[in-house]
Amino acid sequence: MNAYVIQIILIFISLIVIFNIFYSIRSSMLERRISDYSLSKKDFDDITTFEKISRVLWNIVHLISNLLNKNKTLLKLSSSYEKYILIKEEEYKSSIDYITVKLIAIILSILIYLFLVLANVFDFNIFLLLIFIILGVVLPSLFWQVRYEKKCKNISDKLYESIIVIDDNLPKTNIYNALNKIIKELDDDIADEYQRILIDLSYNISLNQAFRRFYNRTRIPEIRVIYHLLDVDQDNLEEAFHIIRKDFEYFDKKNTYKNSLLMILNVLKTVFILLPLVLILGMSISDFNYFNNVFNNVFGIIIFEVIVFIYIVFIHTIKMMMEARK
Repeated sequence: MNAYVIQIILIFISLIVIFNIFYSIRSSMLERRISDYSLSKKDFDDITTFEKISRVLWNIVHLISNLLNKNKTLLKLSSSYEKYILIKEEEYKSSIDYITVKLIAIILSILIYLFLVLANVFDFNIFLLLIFIILGVVLPSLFWQVRYEKKCKNISDKLYESIIVIDDNLPKTNIYNALNKIIKELDDDIADEYQRILIDLSYNISLNQAFRRFYNRTRIPEIRVIYHLLDVDQDNLEEAFHIIRKDFEYFDKKNTYKNSLLMILNVLKTVFILLPLVLILGMSISDFNYFNNVFNNVFGIIIFEVIVFIYIVFIHTIKMMMEARK
């Protein structure tokens, strides 16, 4: 593609991005929303430098998201990202922000690709451009999912400790004070989930249903045991949590091998998801004729489709094994 045309495209995309940011900021100022997403000096003093930078970036993303808030389809799609947001992050993050980040990642991927074409790293090709766009879609999701699974692993590791806190405190106080003690004593991830349980209880949701919602958010199998036992004995919480504590002593010994196996399967799944993209990108940069030979005849296309089908089945099998192990 002519370098002059690519330069025009780059300028055009940059102008669109700048205009959208300016429009979002202007709209937010007119609606007096900026103060809702701003941090006080005290807030900034209480967090690390990395968290400060992260909050500022998410505030910018949030401003851009104002353009997407009225789109019902995007709002529906964004609901799947709610599990990534902690309660303390809700003041500067929303689920639609994750859609915005993906759109920004796609735009950046296109700009990087066009820059590499201008730098004569490789010739312009639609197929290679699509690979860059796919990377812009996949990489943010992969990053968030890895962080989410790390969060769930952290919650799972602290779950037994939280049950001990509840069991030790119920004879002396009520369930609300016991849950508040967990929120004060344990780290952010599990404290956040128990804070959500307290919020559920404030809306007259039963304790077993609150733990069921906890399970639906994290899919940690031990939590399923908690709400099943609470279903059986809702009236005597002290006795119920004592039984749960005894069961967790058994689970704690049993799950070491299972968690190691799940970690290996998760690494395999991540590697096999990224491997085709890396191989295709490398082959495309070195010599795009690899793909011309495949797609220029019917037999090559059939072989390619069979390989893709086998690959999808393989990834799905690993995912099913992980679910079975849970």
